[in-house]
Amino acid sequence: MAGIIDGMSLVDLFKQLLGTHPQEIVRAGQVVKAMIINGLGFISAPLYLFEKFF
Repeated sequence: MAGIIDGMSLVDLFKQLLGTHPQEIVRAGQVVKAMIINGLGFISAPLYLFEKFF
């Protein structure tokens, strides 16, 4: 699933649409990618734990 999201360039699309902030640690596109993967049930860890892995 991550490969499909990368193939669609969703992370880059969100970067273009939202831009970046100097204090940003995790890009918005990466958050959306994580939410999609988590929502489809491919990851057993709860979404609130993602900040520890990015």
